[in-house]
Amino acid sequence: MMVRGHEVDNRWVVPYNPYLLAKFNCHINVEICSTVKAVKYIYKYIYKGHDKIHFRLNSDNSNGSNSDAYVSAIDEIKDYQSARWVCAVEDIWRIYRFLLFEMHPSVIHLQLHLENCQPLNFRQDQDLRDVVRNRFAKRTMLTEFFYMNSTNSLARNLKCTYKEFPEHFVWYPGRRRWEPRKQKDSISKIVTASPMEGERYFLRLLLTHVNNPTSFDDLRTINGAYVHTFREAAILRGYFESDKSQEQCLEEASLYQMPYSLRRLFATLLVHFPPSNPRILQISVDQIRLQVLCQINEFLQSMGKDINQYALVPNTLYFDSLNKNTRDTVAETRISVPKHDLLAIKQLNTEQKKAFDIS
Repeated sequence: MMVRGHEVDNRWVVPYNPYLLAKFNCHINVEICSTVKAVKYIYKYIYKGHDKIHFRLNSDNSNGSNSDAYVSAIDEIKDYQSARWVCAVEDIWRIYRFLLFEMHPSVIHLQLHLENCQPLNFRQDQDLRDVVRNRFAKRTMLTEFFYMNSTNSLARNLKCTYKEFPEHFVWYPGRRRWEPRKQKDSISKIVTASPMEGERYFLRLLLTHVNNPTSFDDLRTINGAYVHTFREAAILRGYFESDKSQEQCLEEASLYQMPYSLRRLFATLLVHFPPSNPRILQISVDQIRLQVLCQINEFLQSMGKDINQYALVPNTLYFDSLNKNTRDTVAETRISVPKHDLLAIKQLNTEQKKAFDIS
């Protein structure tokens, strides 16, 4: 549309939420955070640390020798690390011993190891034979997860995967055991395993999908048939009938790995469990080129320019057909709306219906 002789579109409209404006009585911009770039923004402000200043105390003594000795004794690194400025808010917060930070929900990293390959802690003067015979020392999150599935009635009824288990049970490191969760909630994550690690990677894949396993042997048993490797078990369970596992592996690695590591990972996938169609996992040169130009265009548009003004390529570029939605955004658009929610529209009064149609 044209406004005062200038063409404007949705980029010139600031998104807002009437409810938030009325509740907090202040100016609030509403933005969607659907990419990993939001992590950098959040951590920048929450984990930036205490406010600090740089200062130095000088003596009024004009004696040159004493001044030189004082200057030579200055440790700039120590002064920088110890420099603090505590505001009144933080001061009273510390006086009353309130919590300065809290992570909610808590994040639990689930241990991952092959059978009889768990790490053991022991003292230097301790007999290694006693350490090996100590069953308590051998307990880990994973071994006790198997034990709970075979002995605990609640765990058997829930039929959880390893990743879902901490939603209902709490791990106590001192006692090395799982106990039913009574309050709060948590987010769990199985520690990462690369395909280059072989059996450990396939064990992680099985623990992600298999419900209520009771042992390592149980994971290797499919329809009463026992196989000797976790790789065979994963194949027989049908986890490699499609390229979805390989796609998820590459997509996750692309968030933090460098190009060299991604190429090595792709080669590892081709060797250890080849995808049915390797070309699907690759992006063509034209697609890469178009995505690069699209990102450059986004930077130029933020400065009020357009990439077509600079004739970087012989043809006019159009990016409307390029799918720039993230996986989370696409997943949200695929959510089906229940029928009772659609029928609720008919229960709106005249003014509500008018507001609903406008929005």
